Amino acid sequence: MLWHKVRDQLKLHNISLIVGPNRTHKTKFLCEQYEGQPFLIDVSKAMVAYCGGDTRITEQEWQQIIDRDCDFITVDDAHLLQSTDLIKLIDIAVETKKRLYMSCNETIASYLPAFLTHAKDYQLSVVKLERLTENDVCAWSLAAYKGR
Repeated sequence: MLWHKVRDQLKLHNISLIVGPNRTHKTKFLCEQYEGQPFLIDVSKAMVAYCGGDTRITEQEWQQIIDRDCDFITVDDAHLLQSTDLIKLIDIAVETKKRLYMSCNETIASYLPAFLTHAKDYQLSVVKLERLTENDVCAWSLAAYKGR
């Protein structure tokens, strides 16, 4: 499938992991999902992580995620987050009835068993989208439940 046609996959699933190495336009792709809404990444901890700081999501950030009027939650570089925050993101997505879009690289794999188990507890569908070439994207269903 083509990168610009991935939007259909985002609508089919509750949680989308946009996976790939750095500089593959994952964040740009997240931005494109806003279609007329003010652009905002809810969680982006790359700068903090690269400076050796604490990548936990703060209470103020959690509240902003909950309060923001948007159909989805966006997380950039999700692989830099604490596993407890990844789990809580699922809880918040369910609580607010929002979809969860997360860009990350393959290092998130160590968190996936707990993350997918938690998503399955809520019967959420999860898709992994990976940009293979400039134009080709592959989608893998990681948890196949009917979306909310």
